[in-house]
Amino acid sequence: MSRRARSFPVWATLRAYGRDGHRAIVEHDLDLAQHLAAKVDAAPDLERLADVPLNVVCFRYRPDGSADGPELDDLNRRIGEAALTDGRVFFGSTVYGGRVAFRPAIVNWRAREQDVALVAEVVRELGARFTA
Repeated sequence: MSRRARSFPVWATLRAYGRDGHRAIVEHDLDLAQHLAAKVDAAPDLERLADVPLNVVCFRYRPDGSADGPELDDLNRRIGEAALTDGRVFFGSTVYGGRVAFRPAIVNWRAREQDVALVAEVVRELGARFTA
């Protein structure tokens, strides 16, 4: 009894939901990631930086006419910090391909389309506030 039961959470989840239920949860999160990617692609001031094969969407705020460079990285860094303070959504930031970006990972089985759409909305709102 001195060893940790690290496999217990996995066993309990599989026991409660079964293989099909667990698959449905994962597929739900993957679908939501695609939904967020579509929102990013449709927005004129957001730029997706990578494909979305799983549950992470890597993107950044890029207002029309903005040049790629340190100023844009600083703007996205400020948006990421402001989003954490704002509290409506939670996502991490990263440096991808030498550019500051956001990387929300969709992992909550209770998340809805409007929840992930809010990520794009908040980024756009904060970006517009900082560029005004």
